[in-house]
Amino acid sequence: MHVLHVTPYFPPTWAYGGIPRIVHGLTRALARLGVTGSVWTTDALHHRRAEVPPRRVLDGVEVFVSPNASNRLAYEHQLFLPRGGEATLEALHAERPVDLLHLHGHRHLLNNVAVAFARRHGLPYVFTPNGTLPRHERKVGVKRLWDWLLADAVPRGAARIIAVSRAELGQLRRAGLPPERARQIPNGLALEEFDELPAPGTFKARWGVKGPMVAYLGQISPRKGVDHLVAAFGGGAIPGATLVIGGNDMGGLTKAKAQDHDGVIFTGLLEGPERLALLVDADVLVYPSTDEVFGLVPFEGLLCGAPVIVGGDCGCGELIAEAGAGLLVRHSDVEGLRERVRALLSDRASAEVMVRRGRRYIEQHLSFERVAQDHKLLYAEVLAEGRREAGGRREPS
Repeated sequence: MHVLHVTPYFPPTWAYGGIPRIVHGLTRALARLGVTGSVWTTDALHHRRAEVPPRRVLDGVEVFVSPNASNRLAYEHQLFLPRGGEATLEALHAERPVDLLHLHGHRHLLNNVAVAFARRHGLPYVFTPNGTLPRHERKVGVKRLWDWLLADAVPRGAARIIAVSRAELGQLRRAGLPPERARQIPNGLALEEFDELPAPGTFKARWGVKGPMVAYLGQISPRKGVDHLVAAFGGGAIPGATLVIGGNDMGGLTKAKAQDHDGVIFTGLLEGPERLALLVDADVLVYPSTDEVFGLVPFEGLLCGAPVIVGGDCGCGELIAEAGAGLLVRHSDVEGLRERVRALLSDRASAEVMVRRGRRYIEQHLSFERVAQDHKLLYAEVLAEGRREAGGRREPS
């Protein structure tokens, strides 16, 4: 079985959020299960190009990179214009025939190129939107036009659509997609990455943080609720605590607001050991997002020992509640957020119990090994269905 994964961003493109991390971990785990995998991606990296070869092997997975026409357009407007993509896919298929495609994310032109390739060769594909299906937050009108012109056919032609939570299953239903094609498989975490963590106190010492530290880590945009978290710290409402906001600012507002308050530090994008150091030192990790179908950061925080507060109306809150691993808050509920931060800072014994529950839940349900096995079974189901359909179309002898 040779599965071609299609994603506009792949390591080292950490600034684009969870999808690069998810696709990397999934393909690596699938390779360990004996599933041959390839990745087609672009050289997106902030406003410049990732310094990677056009073809390389990463953790047993062959990666093919097409240069973007403009990485500024890619980063600022999510407009990925891969050069030579069709030729790359045809050459890959000629060398090692593809059996099935797995498309990650929505509204990028790589999907359109991949779907055209799949149709030419009669190949099935599965599709994981990972929260990108709804038209929310920014450029809603542009997204509506894009869907009408280019993107609507992508999910509707998929043999299976993978939802990472019940919240995303609801998004698929509201989009009118066939429920019989939907399957729920959560995102995974690479547990081995948390075996050796930075020493406690490393981040606080580097940034001059004294006393309790409340942290947010991730992309910063209105939907993420970071402005409400900043407001919860206003007027010295949580005395002695420092709020650290780690992430690339997609909205341009939060940094300005943060600078108006004492006790708020805005670090910008954190990568590698530095992001783990933040999670290790966080006395409370807050992820107050809305319309979030999963959210990796709270689970990474739990693996680093950080008690968590998450948005209650999203897939992340759904899983945290199921595990009994944290506190939930309504999006934009500033007073409720403030009360929950105070509760976790004052009752460390209860916070530690929640962290232990979270770790157990992650180990049992969210390891990439478990998630990759579910994907392997799904791929086999799709290929078997295709063989049955092909057999039914044969002329009787």
